[in-house]
Amino acid sequence: MSPRAQSPGRWIAMAGVAWTVAVLAARPARAEVATSCEFLEISAKHGDKPAFDGELAPVEKKLKKAPLSSWNQFKLLGRSQKSLTKKKLEPVGLKLGSATATLVEIVDKSKVRLTVTMDDDKGKQVANNTTTVEAGDYVFIVHELPNSEGHLLSLTCK
Repeated sequence: MSPRAQSPGRWIAMAGVAWTVAVLAARPARAEVATSCEFLEISAKHGDKPAFDGELAPVEKKLKKAPLSSWNQFKLLGRSQKSLTKKKLEPVGLKLGSATATLVEIVDKSKVRLTVTMDDDKGKQVANNTTTVEAGDYVFIVHELPNSEGHLLSLTCK
């Protein structure tokens, strides 16, 4: 049976389906909201003489300011790069314990809002922070340890 011989209602319905498919195919795909972040895992303690790991140069000024200045010896334990996609939990490998990061949203094109959790080496959650990070700036998540030591996670995003 030719298309013209079909009922007018069926012909209109088929044309509507074809039009809908054409419109959906022509729409651009929605871009994923994502960012790239660098994570620095740092050990901190107080000693007789200040000591800064040379790889911590980008954050040294911040480490010398309160409240982080209660420690004066800092050592880089690990560094990792992560690509974060909106609302997707991403594990961050640590030497001591574990961490996760989730991109909540992009704010004003130059800031990201993230939720970061940190667990100690026994699996107990020691930090759960949602913070806004300015592009190129560093924020710190601090876990105070016995003997006046600290376990820090610093991050920056682009």
